[in-house]
Amino acid sequence: SFSSAIALRSASAARLPAFFAPKEVAQAPPSAAPKPSPSVVAAAMPSRVRYQSTRGGVHGLDFSDILLSAYAPDGGLFVPELSTMPNHIAGLHPGMTLAQVTARVLEPFTGIALADCEEICAAAFLSFNNGLEPALPLVRAGRRLLLETGAGPTLAFKDIGQQVVARLLNHVLGGRGERATIVVETSGDTGPAAIEAVRGCEAVRIFCLYPEGRVSRVQELQMVTVDSPNVFVYRTEGDTDEQAEALKRVFEDAAFMRRHSVCSINSINWARVLVQAGYYLWACQQVSPASDRPVHFVVPTGAFGNAAGGLLAKRLGGAVGRIVCATNSNDVVHRTISRGDMSMRANQQTVSPAMDIQFAYNVERLLYFCSGGDATAVAALMATLEADRAVALPPPLLHAVQDTFVSCAVSDAQTLQTMREVWAADGYALDPHSAIGVHALDHVESVRAACEGGRVVCVLTAHPAKFEEAVAAAGLPAAVCSDPRVAALERKPKKFRRLRDPKAASRQLKLEAWASEVKRAVEAEAEG
Repeated sequence: SFSSAIALRSASAARLPAFFAPKEVAQAPPSAAPKPSPSVVAAAMPSRVRYQSTRGGVHGLDFSDILLSAYAPDGGLFVPELSTMPNHIAGLHPGMTLAQVTARVLEPFTGIALADCEEICAAAFLSFNNGLEPALPLVRAGRRLLLETGAGPTLAFKDIGQQVVARLLNHVLGGRGERATIVVETSGDTGPAAIEAVRGCEAVRIFCLYPEGRVSRVQELQMVTVDSPNVFVYRTEGDTDEQAEALKRVFEDAAFMRRHSVCSINSINWARVLVQAGYYLWACQQVSPASDRPVHFVVPTGAFGNAAGGLLAKRLGGAVGRIVCATNSNDVVHRTISRGDMSMRANQQTVSPAMDIQFAYNVERLLYFCSGGDATAVAALMATLEADRAVALPPPLLHAVQDTFVSCAVSDAQTLQTMREVWAADGYALDPHSAIGVHALDHVESVRAACEGGRVVCVLTAHPAKFEEAVAAAGLPAAVCSDPRVAALERKPKKFRRLRDPKAASRQLKLEAWASEVKRAVEAEAEG
């Protein structure tokens, strides 16, 4: 039996597309730009958890330092110093809301008072699930238990982290009287969620890159129709891996970063991973309230930020069992977990564009945690990867990864077939990313074997309305993509700039050219 706090509803009985609220429920208003209330402007205390780079170059940092940042100076990612991390989040119980659980995760890691964390999280999740509780519905489709994390304002799980991180930025910046510049690239969902979270916020400007022809029509509309003076959107002639590597060059310019207070709001930023741990802990409370049975999670995986949140939840005492990382044909995460092959191959365009990633930067955090915080080993592995675009994990580290993680890769044909199967059998519409996770649970024997002896939750990552092309290719009714928020976007004017392919002699020169162009754009807006 499940806790009464679970909002279980039968998809087959309701015959409603995924994430659709009953028609009599009023739509919640779009999330407004975060405004600091009087109780959320006091300076935070130093965080109890201290931070370092995965590569060991810096130590002893406060949360406010790493929130307003991107990569560490040595090229690594910021992570907690393991000796300062709690191994348990006290006081959690099944009656708590997602906001209350997430606030209790934030408090020791941020130095922000619990009451303020609760206020931040409550405001962040106010518009989720049409303003109803739970903020993230936990529903049945056939025998599967599905966590709908795409119930936020841009219909993707990225809203969870972005809405909270935007308010954390406002909290810190408001206390200092400062402004920040967000520079972010997207494979489709991070961009809309980041823009939505900070649009109209006077303390923040955002520069967002997305790859032309490699995001869905709705994802693109969510970015290019935003008319806000603090939002600058760039359509690039490249792919997501090129964007990510170009921005890493921007982030490595320490003087530029300081001069313009540049930070990132994708899962490079530790705060995103921290917030995402909250819904794993919340789901564990609902599904295994006595923590007497492990809860296994099946997670569609691109850059590994979502799965990293699950790993953190496990380390914080949640009843997390195995974490299944299901990838599309851009399978660097699958190859890393299954055989230690951490090599970057050519980026392939698929029906699940938000996961079209070969540069899965959060895997570096996986290596840090699974090596027991051995920053020297992580630095050596990453140096080899960056020089050769490939590295093999040593067997002890690979075995440590496999203690928690299982993986598989799913083809486009299998993705579309799963969308058809679930719709036909259960009347439930999956987006193509979520279908990858469901396919793993339904059809991959190694996944099913790993998940024996516990509850299993499939983490759904987006609303199918964002992916009309895949819905049509799967043969699902067009009505599953009907959403008034999407229809409203179609009527708005479009505004974006282009970041063209400079036709450079090498990939490295192309990335340098893009990095220079982004810096020029930031500087021009600062002067204007």
